[in-house]
Amino acid sequence: MTRRILCIEDNPINWRLVQRLLVQAGYEMHWAEEGLRGYEMALELKPDLVLLDINLPGLSGFEIATKFRQHPELKGMPIVALTAKTLKSDRETALVAGCDGFIPKPIDPFTFVDQVGAYLGGQRERVEEAREGEVLRSFNVQMLEHLESQLREAQEANHKLVETQQELERRNRSLARLLAFGQGLLAEHHPRSLMARVLDQMRREVGADRVLAYRLHPSGGYWEGIQDEGSGVTDLPVLPRECPFCLRLSALSAGGALPGDRLRANRIWDEGMARGFWGSSSEPCLLPLQDRQGGDGLWGFWVLVRGGEQPFQPLELELVALHANLAQVSIENAELIVSLNESSRALASSYERMELAYQDLQTTKAALSRQERQGLMEELFLKIAQRLAAPVRTLGDQSQELDRLLEAREVLGPRVCEEAPKAIAQIRQAVGTVDGLLKALLRRVDKEASGTPEWLRLHDLLSQELELLEAEEALPAGVRLTLDLQASLQAIFGVYADFARLLLHLVQHGCGGPEPSPVLRVATRFEEGHFVLQVEDQGGPIPDVLLAHAFEPFSELHQQPVMGIRSPGPGLPHARQLLEPYSGIITLANEGEGTRVMVRIPLGA
Repeated sequence: MTRRILCIEDNPINWRLVQRLLVQAGYEMHWAEEGLRGYEMALELKPDLVLLDINLPGLSGFEIATKFRQHPELKGMPIVALTAKTLKSDRETALVAGCDGFIPKPIDPFTFVDQVGAYLGGQRERVEEAREGEVLRSFNVQMLEHLESQLREAQEANHKLVETQQELERRNRSLARLLAFGQGLLAEHHPRSLMARVLDQMRREVGADRVLAYRLHPSGGYWEGIQDEGSGVTDLPVLPRECPFCLRLSALSAGGALPGDRLRANRIWDEGMARGFWGSSSEPCLLPLQDRQGGDGLWGFWVLVRGGEQPFQPLELELVALHANLAQVSIENAELIVSLNESSRALASSYERMELAYQDLQTTKAALSRQERQGLMEELFLKIAQRLAAPVRTLGDQSQELDRLLEAREVLGPRVCEEAPKAIAQIRQAVGTVDGLLKALLRRVDKEASGTPEWLRLHDLLSQELELLEAEEALPAGVRLTLDLQASLQAIFGVYADFARLLLHLVQHGCGGPEPSPVLRVATRFEEGHFVLQVEDQGGPIPDVLLAHAFEPFSELHQQPVMGIRSPGPGLPHARQLLEPYSGIITLANEGEGTRVMVRIPLGA
């Protein structure tokens, strides 16, 4: 059975040597680089032998050996000390601590395997009985010294921990103040005021006597600066763009802050002295600031000065850099906001000028519209007069016929009673036609009257508006209009202009195909409490994908016109809006060689 050996050694080089020698000799090797870990592995593995380095970090080898001997499962396990201490007293101390043997370092590779084999075979070393008391006292002294050394190390570590904790608390307080200060800067948009506020805050934060800040002017032509000595902010002399100090500093901008001794060791120290940035007995700090806009040039620099031998600490240097970055970002944002405000004012001014120009255009357009409207009205009145010519002739002819019948009533006798009513009926029909056309025309002219609700007879409205649409040539030439007005109930309280526009949109749709429809049929009926109006055409079908969006507002913006493909009329969405106050609905469907638009308006029984 393979013998198992545990080596507790903190030096990996020593472990590899031990491992190579003993593995070649046929032993199973295990390694622990720390005493307590070796103790736990010994409990788990139950090795046949433990090779124990005396000079371990933490608990020494002596303490680990003592711990082994105090455990009932480990107290009989052979332990061999490995140490560079070769004095007889060191060997005796190891034996008193609980070790069974002693192998000195450096290990002799020619004898080491035999030494280990001997201890596995039962070899044990003991302290001479006469010296045992003296060795124990020496061991106790060493243990006490070791414990005192560990106590001192623990106290030093605890002191460092307290200092670190205090440093972290100071850092957190400083960062909290900086965060609150940064939030207060959000409302400040003037670059100089921003810089002044940041310098004052930083001067008080790090206890500086004097703080000065230079930055490259936005024009790029020179360096402008201000300083804060605790009594307010004052301007500094302007520096030329190519001044030697700034040129030398540009080469150092990537190196971060230069405090105290680092600054004195640099050639730029004398140039700063010459410019009065710091004195020979002061404790200065120079912070170059790089351009954040993608360039590698110098954006500006800060100088902090305080008297006496008070070097800047790492936390203070970190706070200085944070304040500088805050100032740089805030100033860049403020300049951007100023630029945006100027652009906004320029846009507002341009908008005002455009609005004035638009008003002038509207005035000109109104004048042109009045002239155009006058011309259109003259043309319309001419067409209306032409439309009225036939009923007026009818009136004249039938009036003459009545006069003739009255003069010949004694001769004609009963025949007058038969012919007169016919003439009167024709006169009434002609008068009705003239009256309807005149009323429709007046509604077109009088906008206020056309927007007032009134009781309307929808058949009369349809007839009158279709007459006007024909007179206005809204119906293309060659379109044959047929009327089939069969609704038994067709009175509604509404606005005349709503139904006039509704009819116009339906007619425009019916005549709006790639090729005008040869026939336009307008029909009505009363069905289940609804007035039903249908406009049918033969201008070609509409693809289903377009039918689905026919009544969506601005649907024509999403439709790509295709040659020879018919689209829904652009006024159909407005037609649906006109019907909403009347709870009406409108549908569009393909039928035959064209489409059918159906309008349903509830009228009640």
